Amino acid sequence: MINVEFHLQLNHNETWNMSRLHFHDHCELLLPLVSPGNIFVSDQVYPLRRGTLYLIGENTLHRTMAEGFHARYVLHINKRSLTQLSTPQTDLTQFCGASFRRAELSGGEMTEVIELFQALERNKNDGSFGSDIRQMVALLNLLIRVAPTLNVADAGEAIHNKDFLRVAPILDYIRDNLDQPLTLDQIAGRFYISKHYLCRIFKSATGFSVMEYIIYSRVLRARQLLQEGVSVQQAGELSGFSDNSHFIRTFGHLTGITPGRYAREYQSGDQVLLPGEIKP
Repeated sequence: MINVEFHLQLNHNETWNMSRLHFHDHCELLLPLVSPGNIFVSDQVYPLRRGTLYLIGENTLHRTMAEGFHARYVLHINKRSLTQLSTPQTDLTQFCGASFRRAELSGGEMTEVIELFQALERNKNDGSFGSDIRQMVALLNLLIRVAPTLNVADAGEAIHNKDFLRVAPILDYIRDNLDQPLTLDQIAGRFYISKHYLCRIFKSATGFSVMEYIIYSRVLRARQLLQEGVSVQQAGELSGFSDNSHFIRTFGHLTGITPGRYAREYQSGDQVLLPGEIKP
């Protein structure tokens, strides 16, 4: 029996907001059971609503911005596990190729997908006879059902309100210049606006601060470089950290693991978890 690692949660919150940006070494399937708000992905904001299935790829910066009561199924599974479950005829790794996709479901499709999530939740591997096989069957049933739908899906139309249209070129500029010194004064001057105005419209459009976006984007860039075999010092420098010790502290603070250990575990094929993520 192959050992497939995944993590399923059914979350209910009366008032809930993801407190910070985050990313992980997993594909994430997100199925909202209500229509609570928006989701920020990479550099765009999309509506978060019931009747839509969301796929968030590995190493994709995102944050959910819910309004009021929020209920959702969240499934994390890494590409290695999907590879183990795949066959030449049924390649389940295909839908992990994009950073973000969303598929609109009809009423009947929504009911069917919810029932598959419920079946996976019920069939937990509790150590009893056959529970591991029942869990694997439930997981395969869910993945086989949603993979064709997500394979042909795309990100769809983003939300482009007035503030976001003003912030979009700033997001592009930050992303294209992560290896350069970036300060509020420098960015505000580049776009001929005041620092106060920059902070206000950025927060209004995205739900987080300019510097938060820069720091998380730099750590994400560093992770990607480490995955490619770049040294710790080079990964920090190429991601915009001028001081190696500051890079190591920041990386550890945001991910709960040092960059050196992250690189070793990634290269060895170990699953690397961020704080708050739990091995099943």
